[in-house]
Amino acid sequence: MNTTLDGSVSVPIADLDTDHPIGRFPEGLRLVGTRCNRCGTAMLGERIVCSNCVSEDVTRVGLPETGTLYSFTRIHVGGDRPRAIGYVDLDGVDVRTLTDLSDAAGDLRPDTTVRLVTDGDAWHFTPIADK
Repeated sequence: MNTTLDGSVSVPIADLDTDHPIGRFPEGLRLVGTRCNRCGTAMLGERIVCSNCVSEDVTRVGLPETGTLYSFTRIHVGGDRPRAIGYVDLDGVDVRTLTDLSDAAGDLRPDTTVRLVTDGDAWHFTPIADK
């Protein structure tokens, strides 16, 4: 039995409503995000409560499809091609996400402009020409 000295039980509040990272929006397929209508914080994922102010007044939104590569690394496993992963700061919102990266030409560097690429539930970011 999980009780405190006064007999009450602390129950965690689930903050993610779904774990589907990609959603359909009027502007097309996007990473699913949430914007708090109280404090304006944007968050990755469809949330039930704001991770900043804990308000339940939140709205599901599509996050920007472009961003800036903050940092990255290449992972070498066995004989497979290296896998590039990195952190991307999405444009216009204070959201940073860890993502797979397309690195076919080996042209990744911090501050590279990247764009979201989706294929069903699979997604990654790929470098694009400067805006």
